[in-house]
Amino acid sequence: MSRPYLITLTPLRGIAALLVVVFHFNMLVMPVIDPAVTQLHRRWYLLVDFFFILSGFIITYVYGSWFEERVAGGVFRRYMAARFARIYPMHLVTLLWIIGLYSLIKAYGITLKPQDQVVFDTSAIPMHVLMVQGFNTVRSGTWNLPSWSIGSEWLLYLVFPGLMIGFRRLSSVGRYALLLVVAALYVYLEQSVRPGAPLKPWLWRLPDTIDDITFPKSFLRCLAGFLLGMVTHHAYTRAWGRQWIGRSRTFAVLGICLIVSYHLLVPDTITIWFFPLLILSASFNNGRIAGYLQTRPLQRLGDWSYSIYMVHIPILFSFLAVQLINAPAQPAPAKPVEYGLVGPIVCLVYVMLVLLVSSVTYRFVEVPARNYLNAKLKSRPLAVA
Repeated sequence: MSRPYLITLTPLRGIAALLVVVFHFNMLVMPVIDPAVTQLHRRWYLLVDFFFILSGFIITYVYGSWFEERVAGGVFRRYMAARFARIYPMHLVTLLWIIGLYSLIKAYGITLKPQDQVVFDTSAIPMHVLMVQGFNTVRSGTWNLPSWSIGSEWLLYLVFPGLMIGFRRLSSVGRYALLLVVAALYVYLEQSVRPGAPLKPWLWRLPDTIDDITFPKSFLRCLAGFLLGMVTHHAYTRAWGRQWIGRSRTFAVLGICLIVSYHLLVPDTITIWFFPLLILSASFNNGRIAGYLQTRPLQRLGDWSYSIYMVHIPILFSFLAVQLINAPAQPAPAKPVEYGLVGPIVCLVYVMLVLLVSSVTYRFVEVPARNYLNAKLKSRPLAVA
């Protein structure tokens, strides 16, 4: 049974994807914001956890009723076919894109630094092709770096029917008590990461963080977000706090609190709880905020969100490949970090390029491939919220 399209959630994906793009630009290329002014951008890796929570909410919303009592083989195949058609084409295209760049660099006889060579680990290619890179144990990630989350989420898709059956059998109190399990998982993950040497001269590792992409912590991080999304969906079906949380003013207050939390570097185990509240607020809202979220630009941004997430690192690597081919990197003394307008301007140009490429890949890769695979795998058209 198809579900009504939750149009107010679509832009949230796009906004989160763009913030991840800025976060990675700041982490890998040059500083964008002076941390003496604000630490707002330092914890935007949590937007990946927002994706996990939103995914748990949406997958339960769309497919939860398919697995209320048991997991029928035909239904499971339709479900997995739909998820495969949704995420695999862009994953494969961006993987081949980066493999092509790496092959080009090797063809020119360029030797990468050891810390860079780890990213292009050829032995990890089969894992990416099979979409099990969620089992990755390399701290930096491999190939298309953000795809670690896609691998982890794919594993969650596989076990979701079992999770759904167990969730249905819990009492209403038990479903909300599941929040304690989620909180315990986040506390465990936060304790597992310690501050260390800076990733860049301007980017010191943060304490009190759950930013770990190595298995099994990456999977537990995804599981915690997914379970939180399922509980959020339960609160949505019960109209929990609809009268006050659905107000536009409440959405604005939650957004401000999240921004302040980022600015003050509040520990992840606290900040992350704003996400399910924002999802509920956007889902319930039918006022001014809903009007803004339903505007065409924000809807398009949401439509492109998966492409944005998947192409922004290949674009960066493309510039890196051109730079290495034309001017191989030479050891140079470290320069003092400078903050100014250069970083934000270059980042803005990069973001605009990502949006342009994403609009193209969405139109000519994502949608056609999804439609083709759904037809080929004989999956009925499914509502995508």
